[in-house]
Amino acid sequence: MRLTRRQAGAALVAALAAPAAAAAAQRSAAQRAASVFVRPPADPFRAPRVRRILLPDFPGAHAIWGATGRDDQGRIWAGVSADGGERSARLCRYDPANGRIAVMGDVLGNLRRLGLLRPGESQIKIHSRIVPADDGYLYFTSTDEDGEVDDGSAPPRWGSHMWRTRPDSDRWEHLLAVPEGLTCGAGYGRWIYALGLWDHVLYRYDTVSGAVGRVVVGSVGGHQSRNFVVDARGHAFVPRVRRVAGGLAAELVEFDPALVERAATPLANYAIGPEPGAAHGITGLVTLADGAIVIATSTGTLHRIGPAAAGEAAVVRPLGWFMPDGPAYVSGLDTWDGRRLIAGMAPDGVVGWHWVVRDLTGGTVRVRPLDTGIPGRVLLYGSQTADARGRFYVGGRYHDGPRLRPVLLQVDSFG
Repeated sequence: MRLTRRQAGAALVAALAAPAAAAAAQRSAAQRAASVFVRPPADPFRAPRVRRILLPDFPGAHAIWGATGRDDQGRIWAGVSADGGERSARLCRYDPANGRIAVMGDVLGNLRRLGLLRPGESQIKIHSRIVPADDGYLYFTSTDEDGEVDDGSAPPRWGSHMWRTRPDSDRWEHLLAVPEGLTCGAGYGRWIYALGLWDHVLYRYDTVSGAVGRVVVGSVGGHQSRNFVVDARGHAFVPRVRRVAGGLAAELVEFDPALVERAATPLANYAIGPEPGAAHGITGLVTLADGAIVIATSTGTLHRIGPAAAGEAAVVRPLGWFMPDGPAYVSGLDTWDGRRLIAGMAPDGVVGWHWVVRDLTGGTVRVRPLDTGIPGRVLLYGSQTADARGRFYVGGRYHDGPRLRPVLLQVDSFG
């Protein structure tokens, strides 16, 4: 019997999807969300203990811009950006079970190995989260700043690359080269997304078929959200930003894996002030055990997304300010149990940091000092990165005399 073109296409889709479904069945819901859920500490509201993870040094090592993640084995990953030397960002892997940390490749080295390196090219940043998918790979992006204009009038000269790697390999696979600066990454199961500047350009990569999609969501000037999120259905949620009298307004736009817009919900207090570059959009995110996602914006507002059933648009509802006193920059979120408690970081307005824990069910919020153990000003970023014991990991940078250096911290509320 001869199949019609539609029947043949359906058969191909089914054949491609079958291995993906089998792989998904072998992973827990927490693994597919790149998370881990554990019993909360006896006193989750007390100040945590902070331990610094010593990173391998290299010429130009500069910062970890929220580029963290975990693999299915519970190892912690971080993208270390460069501001000198060969101007090539590196990927590091930390194993909490034995305390070992290793460099798992760099951008220019892999471009050179693959014959893709252009004369003079630099790729100073791995700025995206490191995202595990059902196919066993970790996905992330690299980008540059050469020629990039902060008002949004020009992207980086060398554009960006989308990559994937096996958790035990330093030899990456190249998936995509684009002109935009891909600064954010997110995904779930089969679907991997990346967000580029300027104008919030969303790319979607299908890990089963290799198909790539692209849609312009919309932004203004030099504004780029630091994160976006993807739910358990593979739907992406990205801010669309526009100018209004006196500042910026945003709505959270939901796209399905076909990049069809499903809904758009206004985001209250998305920005303070009229300057697009001063707003950092979504700065914190955490997936809960029921599949809902909580996001924080740089102004300190919280919103809860879903969970939503198949075929339905997700309901996005505001949860108010993260800090009890109102607006405050929130640079990361995490959770222990994925049900009742979320925790995160906010600068104290001087040189230090607050550790904030919020009870989503009762509304209790407690603020404690976060002692980084590092004198002077430290920048910290990072969400939803925890080991099997529920210890959180955040990255950033600090001043070491005249030089800026990257830092990776373990935040432990159990010790």
